[in-house]
Amino acid sequence: MSTFDVAAPDHELSDVAERAWRDVSDVGAAAARIEWAGAAREMLLVAAGKYQAVVQQKAIAAGVQELTGIRTKQPTRQWIGGVLAEVSAESLRRGEPMLSALCVNPDESVFDGYAAIVGAATGTTPPDADVHASHERLAGYRHFDATGLPADGGSPMIPPKLGAARARARRAAIAERPINKCPRCNLQTPANGICDTCD
Repeated sequence: MSTFDVAAPDHELSDVAERAWRDVSDVGAAAARIEWAGAAREMLLVAAGKYQAVVQQKAIAAGVQELTGIRTKQPTRQWIGGVLAEVSAESLRRGEPMLSALCVNPDESVFDGYAAIVGAATGTTPPDADVHASHERLAGYRHFDATGLPADGGSPMIPPKLGAARARARRAAIAERPINKCPRCNLQTPANGICDTCD
């Protein structure tokens, strides 16, 4: 998977540079969220057009402010969830896979709040948000005819950085498991606890 830097077309950025910036307090939080969601959707559609592309949450946060000309000084974590919830709702209204699944944290895990958004939208909270997001991403790549999509339709994938972190965590958990040993010969016993050597 590749982290996809989604930028606005040059003509849009020059338009933003020429207009005056607005603060979120001037337009209202609800109006800003709607405008930002529209911009986020456009950015995520670009990523959906390239197989295995994802977009960093910080890139979306910066991009939506650039594209709309609406700025905020609030930390991203305080407002980005509402924006991505709007994007998800719009995807569902259109009968599309959830584009918000393409938004990831720096460690390539799905953005915080994804599971809650899925739960609110569908009535079922996924037990593993990253696995759910991997299936939604694949459905999105297929739905939007992503370039690079394999002839067999591709497969859901956990991003490499996250996959490596999960593998390390599994190995560490296995290494920390207690080893059952026979009290007489000190050899490891099978799962049934009966020593093959002594019993």
